[in-house]
Amino acid sequence: MESIDSIFRTAQICSERASQMSLEYKHGKDPQSLKSDKTWVTAADKEIEKKLREIISKNHPSHHILGEEEGGQMGEDENSYTWILDPIDGTFSFVHNVPFYSSLIAVLKGKTPIIGFASLPALDITMSARKGHGAYINNEKYERSALVGSSHIEIIATADPYRFFIEKKENILNVLFGSEKKSRTYPDALGYYMLLRGSVRAFIDPKVEIWDVAPFHVIMPEAGFAIQDWNGNTELKKGTSISFPLNKQKMPINCADVLELTSRFA
Repeated sequence: MESIDSIFRTAQICSERASQMSLEYKHGKDPQSLKSDKTWVTAADKEIEKKLREIISKNHPSHHILGEEEGGQMGEDENSYTWILDPIDGTFSFVHNVPFYSSLIAVLKGKTPIIGFASLPALDITMSARKGHGAYINNEKYERSALVGSSHIEIIATADPYRFFIEKKENILNVLFGSEKKSRTYPDALGYYMLLRGSVRAFIDPKVEIWDVAPFHVIMPEAGFAIQDWNGNTELKKGTSISFPLNKQKMPINCADVLELTSRFA
């Protein structure tokens, strides 16, 4: 039977390689273009995913791979392993040389996420987790700050506002960025990192693909946070997403109003 330890080590190698390659990219010089969905793709996206596929296939030839750039499919068997790859998440930030992009890697057994790595290379931050073994930041066991869930924390983190308009959910922005709430845009992996730090109350995204959130379906629960769609479903799937802290009784803290708001606009 295949060792989860060996799979985790491969995932760590992949995360480190993805971070290194992204930092070698020459902004403004290497090829970049818009895809059919009007999102950016760069040489780095393609080259990183190609390299990760080589590493995974060499070490785990029977595993399935699903990547943002090259596609693929998930394993059907409950004992099969599937790697979910997003070589550059936040490519909009990446092409503008804004240090908020990330590299995301997850491993699923059957349909269940069991390993997650989310690196912010330009900020030298890596979040990781293995199901049942807790969450880590830069290889140090995650310890919740007293700020997490504190009533003193007011900020709600959101994805970029234009994404709400694309998904025809712009009406929620009138509340999030109106006089009632205090919201800021901390997109993609940065939003989850700010949540882990206790800097924000919740992180809201109106549109995610599986590869955008797969690692966070391990990292956030292992750190004591929920991640679900706006209707409250915790299954890993394409759609809306919200993450927020839980107390020891697995109940939301300091975010009841935010959950009511997203469920209203689900």
